[in-house]
Amino acid sequence: MISSLFSVLLHSYTFNMVTHTIIWVDTNASDVSSTFRSKLGDAQFFTESNDCIDYIQSHSNISIYLIVSGHLAKSLIPKVYEYSNLIKTFIFCGSIIAYAEWAMDYCDKLMIFDHGDDLLERLWNDLESQFRAQAIQYLRCADKYKNRALQYKQPACG
Repeated sequence: MISSLFSVLLHSYTFNMVTHTIIWVDTNASDVSSTFRSKLGDAQFFTESNDCIDYIQSHSNISIYLIVSGHLAKSLIPKVYEYSNLIKTFIFCGSIIAYAEWAMDYCDKLMIFDHGDDLLERLWNDLESQFRAQAIQYLRCADKYKNRALQYKQPACG
């Protein structure tokens, strides 16, 4: 009885950690010797747009940071842009000018880069900001629970 009550209480106060996934979609994404791929670390790699779309749809509870090659961008981005779990899209291409005008329709969640290190710097900074914002929320929540606990603190006996 007590263990089931504890289980119910624990379940009602469980936090859902917001998770993220970095996705790289490019015909070269399967090349394990790619220096860009190695710099991404723990990411999802796709060479086909449809596989990427399936992944994003099946992981609707995960924040997605999408890196897409220029030659796939114009076909892929319009299909996934409205998904609520797509946080940011990065086009990694050889010429920013080639995509600048087209990308204006997507400018609130899209950035274009022609240098991998510049893209990665922005990606890591965006993730850092997201995690710092989450940390602040968790600290506020921790303070709230600490204050609730103090309401039940009993004076010392003796």
